[in-house]
Order: sequence, then structure tokens, then C-alpha cells
Amino acid sequence: MPEARKPQKKITTTCKILLCASILYSASGAGLPLAGGYGGLGTAEAAGERTGQAALAALGTTADAPAPEALRRFAAEAVGQLAQAEPFTAWAGANTAIEPLGPGTHSWLVTVAAGGSSQGGASGVPPGASAPRGYLIISATESGDYKLVEYGMGAYSVFDPALLEAALRQSGLGAAAAGRVTAVPLYAGPALAAWKVRLPDGGEPQYVNAADGEWLPETTGSWDKQAGGYAPPRLAASSRAPSSPAPIVYTSSLFDPYDNLLWMTAKPLALKSDAFIGKLKTSRQLVYAASGAERTYSFPLPVYGYQTWTNGDPSAAPSAGSEAVYVVTGTDTAIRLIALDALMASGQFVAF
Repeated sequence: MPEARKPQKKITTTCKILLCASILYSASGAGLPLAGGYGGLGTAEAAGERTGQAALAALGTTADAPAPEALRRFAAEAVGQLAQAEPFTAWAGANTAIEPLGPGTHSWLVTVAAGGSSQGGASGVPPGASAPRGYLIISATESGDYKLVEYGMGAYSVFDPALLEAALRQSGLGAAAAGRVTAVPLYAGPALAAWKVRLPDGGEPQYVNAADGEWLPETTGSWDKQAGGYAPPRLAASSRAPSSPAPIVYTSSLFDPYDNLLWMTAKPLALKSDAFIGKLKTSRQLVYAASGAERTYSFPLPVYGYQTWTNGDPSAAPSAGSEAVYVVTGTDTAIRLIALDALMASGQFVAF
């Protein structure tokens, strides 16, 4: 795991407005507002609000809802496979909880709660972080098998309730009001993960980005229109064909897309899945930008590594169609690995 960087400053509202006018990549050719800055709420702001698992119950969400036995087996197998190498070794023997991610998407959040404490460095979790906490997101296909869409670990990972709590408090909701808020986790792919929040005033639902705790410019209509097109990635670790992960390959250290905004005017790379690794190795750093005609916002993800899952022996040369590539991205506090096929379906890559 690359050395953790100091927390970045949250991007200012003025800067957001200026960025909204810049060119981003949508099918219609129109610019999209950027949702939040690098790391969203930021480590310092979120850390002061963290209350752990109690947040789920306080905010009216469900935890460890019944899940199909086949899903549980696949989740346990994936956790066990990942636990064999860094940075996921703390997952060995870990407890997991499974909850559905919204109606209609047939996706589940698997929360991995590892015991002990992190010393940082070797485990991939920044020094001073709490016990390693991780997640997997698994989606069911129409044919009945399960796909591992993404996974990661660290403080303030995707769907960490502490980020949601911090977002509510930033909006002026104290503990009493927060207790009357209901929040449902929704997932329609890695570029569309959010909490659907109903506030005490009884107004229209609002949406909070599950990856960084930023309030999003979504409505129920805009969300449903985008989520309706979600399909699990074809090239991903699957319950139908057992596979094994190779070691993570880092092509650079963690970087901040906002350090250099020239990528926003660069031409998107015309990449096919089988050419991605070669391009990443050459460029070392890429930026992923979510896009699409129906999107109401966009956001950048720094890309600085990859991990492959291969049928059979991961050290053997992969055959065509047997290898699933996961893109390494993340923040100062968490690492996130996302199926390349899922990202290519909802956005584009540019050189940084």
C-alpha cells in the first residue's frame, strides 16, 4: 500500500462552481458538476463525528439482513481469498455482516469487521486508524450467479455510517434530529452509490454520496433513471467460476486529481479492457471520470494500480476471458478496488 498522504483540504464552494463550467465527459457533451473534493468530507472533519456501528441503528438502516446461502458462501470465499495477501490479511477469520443495497438492484454490502488494531504501513491502513474494517459489494446477475463488483478497506470506506453521520451534522442536524432520519443504502454501480435520506421535515428524499459523504444534486427521478440501467460487470470474480486474486500491482503512489486540473480538458482514452493494464503501466497515473447523458454530477477517481483475479492458478498465464481486472483507487484513509468492466460502463479514463 502506498504511503498515506496528509488529509487534503476540502474543495471550496467557489472552486466547485468554477469546475462546473469546465469540460467533463458526458454523452451529450455538456459539462457536469463535480461532486465534492478529494476525500469528500475529509479525514479531519469525519474523524470528529465517527461513532461506529451504532450509526446504522440510529439512522434507521438495516444490518445483516437475511441473504441467500449461495451469496453467503461466495462472500466468505472472496474474503478468504483476499485475506491471503496484503493489505487484507487482517480479514482472516473476520466476522461479516450482509445487508441489501436498495430495492431492485440485487446488490448487497458485505461489511468485514476484523478484530485487533492496526499499526499502519504493512496492513495498508494509515497509522492511527481503528481496527481494519472492510467491505465487498456483490451483485446478482440475471442468470443467478454473483459478481464481486468492488471491495476495499480502511477508515471511511464506501457506505461507512460515520460519513453519513458527518453529512447530517454538517447540515445542522443534532443527535436528536439525526435519530429521526431514515437512510437507505442504494447501489447502481461504483459510480452511483449513495444513501437515500429522508429528513425529519418530511420533504423529498435527498442523497449523500456513499464514498465521501457529500450531498448530491440527485432527485428520486434522476436517481431512478440512472439506476435503471445498472447491470453487474461481465468481467468480475464470479460465484460460477472460482478464481483467485494475484498480488496488487501499484503503478504509483496515491495522488490527488485536484492537484492538476488539466486532465479535465484532456481527450478521454479509447481503451479496451485488454489494453488497460498496459496503458496504466505506461502512464502510471490515470483519472477516472464518471459520465453519461443522464448523470447530474461527476467526480474524479485517482487510479494508481490494479489487481487481477484469474480462474485457476493466478501465477499461470491467463486465457482470453478468464481474467478480471480491478482498478486500485482510494483516499488517504481507505483503499478501493473496483471491477474495470463496471467503471468502463459508466465513465471514461484520462491521463493525469
